[in-house]
Parts: sequence; structure tokens; C-alpha cells
Amino acid sequence: MPEYPLRCDVLRTESTTDLLSHLHRSEPGFDPYLLTAWSPELTTQDTVVLPYLALLLDEPIALRKPRTGHTASRRLTWHCAVRNTTGVELDDDDWFELTREVLDATGIEPDCDPAACRWVAMRNQASGLDIVATVIREDGRWARLHNDAYFARAACANFAYDHGLDAPRWAASASDLRPGQIADSADPLSLTARSPGLLFSTPS
Repeated sequence: MPEYPLRCDVLRTESTTDLLSHLHRSEPGFDPYLLTAWSPELTTQDTVVLPYLALLLDEPIALRKPRTGHTASRRLTWHCAVRNTTGVELDDDDWFELTREVLDATGIEPDCDPAACRWVAMRNQASGLDIVATVIREDGRWARLHNDAYFARAACANFAYDHGLDAPRWAASASDLRPGQIADSADPLSLTARSPGLLFSTPS
């Protein structure tokens, strides 16, 4: 597979708490912070406590059984890691725009669906972005994430091309995508308002 300027990997794991704790181990000289999230309430806090954040992300999973009568399966935490390999610095507005495009393209939050998955976008290193979500929607249904890794990479490739980051463009055509999965959002600023610099904390 060719090397693209925005390297994108999508994985699933079983523990949101463990994943957030692992991601919190950032590179020297860079303080991790929350870029944006599904909930505007998170952006009004001074700091975000990681176990509490994990609990909020997992709440739709905990509510699924009483709502549907079905127990949720394993590996319900979704992680999209994007790494900028170009040496060209991206600012928070760039990462914010890319977050919107990945969320829309993959189906984690298509077209700002109010019943979509809960998610957070974290900056844990100067050249990277981590999007963490749970794949059970607010309404208790499974998110439709068919070929989500492919669509996430396509969104990153389109973003790199549109921003002149020296990349070959590869992506599904618009006709190949499902409704709500077009990668280039009409208004990226329609996403939840963010508060750059919102730091994480861990219990003492």
C-alpha cells in the first residue's frame, strides 16, 4: 500500500477507559487536550477527567439492554488514529475540519445526526489526532459502519489533496457512498463548538 501524508488507522477495542488511558501517554513537550466532542457541555469544563469521559462515552452501551432487551457485544469502542507524516504543521482548525469529514464519511456522526454515536477528538501529539467513539448510537441502535476504515482513509486522502499536502488522491466516488457519508462536509463549523486547550486530568 502506498504511503499517504495523513496515515489513518481504524481499530476496535473492548475498553474505552483503557484506550483513553493509553492515548493519554503523549510525546514529550506536548500536553494532550480535547479538541472537540459530541457534547458542548464538555467544552465548558476546565479539565476533562479521563475515567469520567470514558463513562460518558459508554453510556449508550449501558442503556442498550434496558432499551432493546439485547446485551451489547464486545469491541464496541472505535478508534481512528490519524498521523500527519508531511512535516507541514496543521492547526486546530485543520484538525477540526478533518474530524468533521471523518465522522461524516464513516457514519459515526453522519450529517450531525442528533442520535448518532458519542465521540471525542483528542490531540495527543503534535502530528496526530485520535477520534474515539462508541458504536452504539444514542438511540440504542448499532451505527452503520460498513467499510469504515476505507471511508476514513478516503476522507483523509481528500483532505490532504484539498489542502495541498502532496498526496495522490484516492477515494470512493460520491456515487459509491451511502447517504450521509459524503466526505466533504458543506459546513465543518456546524460541528459541536470546541474549546482548544481543554486539558485532560487523571484521578489522584
